[in-house]
Amino acid sequence: MPEESDTPIVGETVVCRVTKVLGYGAFVELVEYDDMKGFVHISQISSSWVKNIRNHVKEGQIRAAKVLSFNPEKQQIDLSLTKVSGQAQRRRIEEWKQLKRSKKLLELLANNEKKGFDDAWDAIAKPLLSEYDSLPAAFQEIALKGESAAKSIGERWRKPLVSLVQKNISVPEKSLKGHVEIHSLEPNGVELIKEALLKGEKAGHGFGVEIFYIKGGKYEIRVKAADFKEAEKRLNSVANAIVEEMKGKNGEVKFEAG
Repeated sequence: MPEESDTPIVGETVVCRVTKVLGYGAFVELVEYDDMKGFVHISQISSSWVKNIRNHVKEGQIRAAKVLSFNPEKQQIDLSLTKVSGQAQRRRIEEWKQLKRSKKLLELLANNEKKGFDDAWDAIAKPLLSEYDSLPAAFQEIALKGESAAKSIGERWRKPLVSLVQKNISVPEKSLKGHVEIHSLEPNGVELIKEALLKGEKAGHGFGVEIFYIKGGKYEIRVKAADFKEAEKRLNSVANAIVEEMKGKNGEVKFEAG
């Protein structure tokens, strides 16, 4: 179940398990919400013409869908698969899998320490979630940096957590890129551009950030991080720092992600 809420909201992208496929649509369980039931109408199965619904969705599949409507009284949830791009679907399902693994690890730690899961959640997850975007993101930082990334956790739990995380989590690297075009009409424009690019690298925390010159004032920015959300955040930080540094310096900056 997600940390933020125990019910889905309209517009949210949720992870579902397909339980039943009929000619007019598919019934699903929302795996993050205690297997609440939802329905995907055939018109929301695919953006292309659906001749045979089973060519597009099958029982047992894990899919990501957008919540179109939610009636709490009837517990009726209408969903759409068409409103989630292939890339967004892969990313959302991967986030769910990572959270599931993180909770299993927390459960293992609680058992090792002869404590209940709720005790471990209160002592570890809550302080980490006040500092990081998600539990998987926190665990990945701990895997990379050790105790310095877990300062918000009390000493009783910190060392066993760091030990368990570093033994069980290998940090995958996700990469994103963007392009920035910079021009300056100042006599020292080349130096100003160099300074702006350096500011960009620093804004990316110096980890997994590379900037390459292409041609005609155009540069490619490549960032790496433990997950796509962090990589996207880092890419935007780099671009924003470059734009800010060039303000008021008789220059022009254009940034484009992807």
